[in-house]
Amino acid sequence: MGEARWTDLLKLEYLARAVLVCLGIWLNAADTLVTVTVMPSVVRNIGGYAYLAWPVAVYLLGAIMGGASAGHFAHTRGLRAALFVSAILYAIGCVLSALAHAMPMFLAGRFLQGIGAGLIVGLCYVAMNTLFPATHYRRVLALLSGIWGIATVLGPLLGGLFSHGSDWQILFWMFAAQGALFAGAILV
Repeated sequence: MGEARWTDLLKLEYLARAVLVCLGIWLNAADTLVTVTVMPSVVRNIGGYAYLAWPVAVYLLGAIMGGASAGHFAHTRGLRAALFVSAILYAIGCVLSALAHAMPMFLAGRFLQGIGAGLIVGLCYVAMNTLFPATHYRRVLALLSGIWGIATVLGPLLGGLFSHGSDWQILFWMFAAQGALFAGAILV
């Protein structure tokens, strides 16, 4: 086939796949950075100043656990089923976080979000090897790296926009919707 070109990823066959894995990476990358920014608003709204750092810590713990088990999960359940379950876990975690009126429920939601997001990221890298020919790996990996970069800028910006009063809950609803969109895209 020869050397791949960027325009090869614009072919319908690969474009949908590229958008799917980019959305998966976005969910984890942006979520981590958004939450750090909105945490002062969350603790002002639901309490738990003593646990200010915990929501990020439990999310990252869940993400590490999810990421570490992604390959096994894909192998035993199949990539599509593993991605779908991961997206649903993530979305449920977002809903729990959005509905939280106390820190324990918020922490439970963040932990589920982390597990789902970690699985999604790991599975997106598995998907890169499954859904694209080897000649495209460098380009797809560059796209995914670009998503991390975009999230580094937009995550805190989004967090800042939703850091007033209980606006942070809207942000978690938005991420729940993105998780549901990702789950729907997996089925297609």
